[in-house]
Amino acid sequence: MIAKPARRVPSSQDDTRNKILKAAIKIFSDHGYERATVREICRCAGVNLALVNYHFGDKMELYLAVVRYAIDADAKTELMDHALEENADPCDALRQIIRAVLERLSATREQFGLQLRFVLKEMANPTPALAGVVEESLRPLYDRLRSLVGEILNLPPNHDTTRLCTHSVMGQVAHYSHAQPVLCQLWPKMKMSPKQREMVANHIADFSLAYLRAARVRPATKSAEM
Repeated sequence: MIAKPARRVPSSQDDTRNKILKAAIKIFSDHGYERATVREICRCAGVNLALVNYHFGDKMELYLAVVRYAIDADAKTELMDHALEENADPCDALRQIIRAVLERLSATREQFGLQLRFVLKEMANPTPALAGVVEESLRPLYDRLRSLVGEILNLPPNHDTTRLCTHSVMGQVAHYSHAQPVLCQLWPKMKMSPKQREMVANHIADFSLAYLRAARVRPATKSAEM
């Protein structure tokens, strides 16, 4: 199922739309798609039922919007665009993307725990919404990151090594964001302060680039080809 494009709304109505999304992510996380009701979401958001219909159309479109909101793919795509525009060197671009995504996750920390719970619930019990959002939002982001990693490795984006390395970079960033409550227990001094976030981002970049550069496939020389 391919999701319909989100409706354009005037900027003055963004607060209402976000209020509905924040209420919806809580209700869907608590009850799942089937048991959650639009009426309960409206009550939680403190808005009229007509506003949900105006901004989202129906329950499934609202759920699709919540999945996009939880995954935050649009913001991450914008971060990647900015990094690629600023850096001719793919290694520098990857370093900036890692730093920017960690900062983005920290900026939304207050809502992040609820977003993570919602995403995990969706992954454990996927609805028809997941396939559409993956194709619409996540795959373009994933494909561009693979292309960047492949450029560093001098390998095609579809090569197994390119995919494995891409997943490794993604996994490291996800670990420091998703596992923060556990990390605080294992490493009490790790509070993900701005200075610590910079340290973590540099470590992930240095760690990843060390392997990517070592594994880089050198172009065949003319003598090797003869």
